[in-house]
Amino acid sequence: MRMIDSCFLCLDIGTCGVRGIAHRIRNAMIDKSAYYSVDDFDTVLALKSVADELEQQMGTHFDTAYITGNFGTAFFNISTKETKWANEHKITPSDVKSQIAQIDAPDDFYPMHIIPLRYDTPNARNILTPIGQNDTKLTSTISALFFEKDRMQKLLSLLRQSHIQPSAFYAPQFLESNVLRKKKTNVMFVDFGAEHTTASIWTDRGPVWYDGHFIGGTDLTSEISTKLDIPFAEAERIKRNVANLYSNEMARFSPADSAYAFSCADVNEIVVPFFYNLVEQIKNDSARYIEKYQPTEIIITGGGARLNGIVELLSQTFEIPITQTGPDTNVRALAKYIWESARPYRRAYIARLRRWQRITNKIFGVLNHRKPKQKKRQTIVPIMPSTLCFDMSRPETYTMFRAGGISAIHVDIMDGLYVDKITGGIEELRKIRANWAGHLHVHLMTDAPSAWATDAINAGADTVILSTNTVGLRRAVQIVKHAGKRVGIALNPESSVSLLKTILRDIDEIMVMGVPPGAAGQKFNMNVLNKISVLAGTRKKYGLRFVISVDGGINDETARLCWGAGADALVSGSYLAHAPDFPLAVMSLLPSAKSI
Repeated sequence: MRMIDSCFLCLDIGTCGVRGIAHRIRNAMIDKSAYYSVDDFDTVLALKSVADELEQQMGTHFDTAYITGNFGTAFFNISTKETKWANEHKITPSDVKSQIAQIDAPDDFYPMHIIPLRYDTPNARNILTPIGQNDTKLTSTISALFFEKDRMQKLLSLLRQSHIQPSAFYAPQFLESNVLRKKKTNVMFVDFGAEHTTASIWTDRGPVWYDGHFIGGTDLTSEISTKLDIPFAEAERIKRNVANLYSNEMARFSPADSAYAFSCADVNEIVVPFFYNLVEQIKNDSARYIEKYQPTEIIITGGGARLNGIVELLSQTFEIPITQTGPDTNVRALAKYIWESARPYRRAYIARLRRWQRITNKIFGVLNHRKPKQKKRQTIVPIMPSTLCFDMSRPETYTMFRAGGISAIHVDIMDGLYVDKITGGIEELRKIRANWAGHLHVHLMTDAPSAWATDAINAGADTVILSTNTVGLRRAVQIVKHAGKRVGIALNPESSVSLLKTILRDIDEIMVMGVPPGAAGQKFNMNVLNKISVLAGTRKKYGLRFVISVDGGINDETARLCWGAGADALVSGSYLAHAPDFPLAVMSLLPSAKSI
């Protein structure tokens, strides 16, 4: 990856589709990102379509390509390697590499990931790294994950036909563990794929159990096709539309498809036992590993992860919290892993770049006359992450915001009176301001807006959003305006636009709430789209200048609806916080930056 200017492609190649993410890198920063997917059993067609579309969006060819997806049957092994020396010996990286080189792949299998789990010497037990230790013996416990050579060769052939030269391959659950699993936790991953259902348990040190020999979604499709006597393609389509693990009496009277006489219940009489047997098989095979490693979470991926009722089935079977992911999880995890792996090179490049900038600034500072600095107009990229969903005590959070191009963050303050919850506060706002030089967009969900507005301004707020139906609202508006800050009003989902009629000329912003105030992660209320349209029309009709922002339930789909209705800025919490790739998630909400 060239830090000055390059473009890399990440692909998740499945049995029935391809998902891709591309990042354009300039000066060690992500300059542009794009996502595209094609669902088709013709893998070459899907690969070409995804690559061509992403190249067009990036405006350049790809320098490198990284691959994850369905690599066929897997073989997992944990082995122990031992090296002895006659005298005390200082262990070097070469000693460790020589032990790893002793790992033999089974016949017809290709090694993809070889991960040391622990090292032991006579004087030190269970250490993370033996390098630099002086001892007479080194014992290494090493896990290795292999995939079928034939399948890998076929995949390489498909990539060549699509004019894609792969740089590296990564197993999906290796990526999921690195990106989705929290540190110091053991997590079980289950991927309900088309050809295989893979289950594994991962710790901080690596995989301790991996089984990839279960049946997959195409086996279920074949069973539906055979039992209902319909073509495979039709069975696949009906399965996707109808499959449900919940029993429903009305399903017996609901046709599965207008072209056939059988009902939804007929289809699900095949689906339900299939998944019950599959989950029971996973439970039996994983039982002793679950007992030993005690995973705190099961993360499910793949097409089957979106089946209605699968979360409840797994919860009842394993009695472990289940996390359901989207269809693009693996490709986003791959993109994030590649980007994070380049962190040391990015830092080194940025350090060199800054060093050269300082040198050139000194040189040109001598040659050029000093020009008076012009005050820059403050701009706000109209995607604001909500602090409700992020740990604002971690410096990494602010670094992530800057990497995503964020110039304004949204801070919610709740007093427990206007809403039931108490969160935020002036002291927390001060701490955020100490770490953030950009714009602070503060929403006061408080009963006494005048007092809170004064404190918020003193703590560093640039925009203060006040809540309707509070005492002293007009007084609070004047306080904020006299302080030279932006002032706005939050319009709750149940409130009418007419509430704001008398105050529209006095405010800088109207923040339309897409959910009832007080909690993150709620579902977007589609009725507020009409309010956004009415406000946009009113603004245009009377020549007003207020900004329309939207807060609550914002994801890539609702964002598009809000822009279409006339919104100027969006606040997003859960969607951004749970995204594996933060910069790409920001781009998915608004592909091109705008200004307030």
